[in-house]
Amino acid sequence: MLTFKTIKDGAECRKLWEIFSTKEVLWDLWDFRYCFHNNHFRFNFILGLEGKKQVGILPLVYDKENDTYAYFGDMFPEQNKFFLKDKKNIKYFLENSPEGTSIYYIDSNEAEYYDFIKGEKGYFLDLKKYGNSFDNYLMSFNKKHRKNLKYDLRKLKERGFKIINNNIKDFERLVDLNKLRFGKDSDYNDKDFVLSMRKIVETAEKMNILDIISIKIANKTEAVGLGVFYNKCYYVLGSGRNVEIKNLGKLLIAEQIKSAIAHECNEIDFLSAESKWKELWNFDSEQMYEFHDEFIAI
Repeated sequence: MLTFKTIKDGAECRKLWEIFSTKEVLWDLWDFRYCFHNNHFRFNFILGLEGKKQVGILPLVYDKENDTYAYFGDMFPEQNKFFLKDKKNIKYFLENSPEGTSIYYIDSNEAEYYDFIKGEKGYFLDLKKYGNSFDNYLMSFNKKHRKNLKYDLRKLKERGFKIINNNIKDFERLVDLNKLRFGKDSDYNDKDFVLSMRKIVETAEKMNILDIISIKIANKTEAVGLGVFYNKCYYVLGSGRNVEIKNLGKLLIAEQIKSAIAHECNEIDFLSAESKWKELWNFDSEQMYEFHDEFIAI
């Protein structure tokens, strides 16, 4: 018979995470999740037990500002999973979650074991489908689209640009460019978010999996992309660009795809936001799911 225990000690929560996490994707790594953990949150892991045997965790945190419970890492990390020895027990873990629990970006594979609510779609590029070749990938576009994209990239090449890799200071330029582009809608207006993303940069640099791509035109950094690669997957985590320079966004995306191939990645994760342009780039999509405790499946 399953029993449940709430774990609130950070060190104990980390120990349990390291035991049960599959460590398959970037967001399975404690260090990257922890980048988004701050004083607004308190650990509230749900530990499942069969007798004295630990059989899994639902890694929740208490959001003190909103008086709710969320998945560890809050709203930026995706592919949220239930780290259980038997996934058929998801239902019981959810039934024993505290009132006010909402989990977003649940990994698509978890839907096999529970009737979740459909959430947003995550977008990715399966490089294996194109033999890990940028030119082969371009062939997935229709003739007109391919011709226009090549023309746009060629015009920027004629104008002249330089690619700079892993200039850590350019993260601050990314922040500024993103705020200029999106104004009040930019996530980077939130100081806590900026601090979390800066921690992402520092953590990835320490692990030697950081990939910041900066594009300089006329000796000025006009676009910056933040990427991280882990276990054959390249994660596009942030970007900023000068919107007054036409097609600069296309160039940055192309360079990120080429970099993923150079790092021998088989997939690029473009996350879930801004779906329209991702569909124009022929990215694949995958359904993600949500759970809200007022809609517990019977």
